[in-house]
Amino acid sequence: MILNIKMPEFYAEPMKDRKYCSVCKKTAKAKGKKVLLTCIKCHAITYCGRECQMNDWERHEWNCVPVMVTEFPGKGRGLVAARDIEKGELIFKDQVVIKLAADAYGLFVGPDFMRSLNQQIDCLPSEAQDQYFKLTPREDVNIYRVNRNDWEVLKLFVANCKTYMLGRSLYGVLYLNIALVNQSCSPNATNRGLRLRKTEGEEDFEDIELWAVKNIRKGEEISICYFEDAKQFGSIPRKRKTALRKELGFDCKCPVCLGQVPLQEKTLKKLIKLHNKLSPEPSDWKREAGLWSRIVDLTMELNIGDPCEKVFALDAFVKFSHLARDKDLVKKAMDMWRQFAEETKITNVQTIYEFREECLMKWSKEFRSNIAPKKKEIDAFLNCE
Repeated sequence: MILNIKMPEFYAEPMKDRKYCSVCKKTAKAKGKKVLLTCIKCHAITYCGRECQMNDWERHEWNCVPVMVTEFPGKGRGLVAARDIEKGELIFKDQVVIKLAADAYGLFVGPDFMRSLNQQIDCLPSEAQDQYFKLTPREDVNIYRVNRNDWEVLKLFVANCKTYMLGRSLYGVLYLNIALVNQSCSPNATNRGLRLRKTEGEEDFEDIELWAVKNIRKGEEISICYFEDAKQFGSIPRKRKTALRKELGFDCKCPVCLGQVPLQEKTLKKLIKLHNKLSPEPSDWKREAGLWSRIVDLTMELNIGDPCEKVFALDAFVKFSHLARDKDLVKKAMDMWRQFAEETKITNVQTIYEFREECLMKWSKEFRSNIAPKKKEIDAFLNCE
């Protein structure tokens, strides 16, 4: 089965130097033209004329996304914007191209494993196969104890797949385009995460969507944050870089790690202290709401991490403010969340906001009563029912 996926065009030269037709390789001057034609949908490819463009459309339609693949010195392959991309714009959707069940230890073993992996690779379109074999491996020890040829194929999958639960089974899943997006502690894009969908009565993995969280200029690298908790690596730059290297398997060379984003260490240090004060089994709702109010203020200032961290903090702030029966804090939380949703323009941020708004409406009578919340209401908020 041929997958209906779109993949970016490859290029070797800087964006400003695209002077050759992608089909016949002739320049505009050689064709007696002033400029080359550019695909108006993605801006990622150029042609000398309509004839070459029409001849290439069957191939390019499959690759028509507003990003391109290039090499970054010291980092390897990554994606750049082929045109200006606005904050809140959907950059592309990416679907699972390989899905393999892992064992109880999260390893990909068993007599049928390599057969399944090779069969799924063989089913990919030729350009997708090329992209698979150009993925960056992590040079880990061959813990799978397979032969050298199989290990050369397997380590690409192991290094670039993500593991998720589907039913009661653990799967490694590979998204080829997302695998090309490089890490940044202060990213300009985010993927909305993984959800499950029903396919002919069975659960399966949904497409991942890559959204711009900042305005991205043409030729600028597109990046995402590989981790979900900015606090987990601490606030001391030297120790943070060491922890990132251990976790990710490479030296992060983003603006934060290069010291180009100021005042992050102080903000992170304050955030870590406040999170350490949170109760693992909260019952003093006013205390927790007050802590989350301060946490949200700092989190919204922080330029490290994925936007999902801000959504998590805002949601926790709303929950505890409601349980504390604090009208002013609930208003502050929802106003900040609404403003954040409007600024990011990301659909999922707005969707979660609307869900929490409905939950507040459902329990508005109890909130107005000023009576301490009972177990059912507490469970509804803290367990997201």
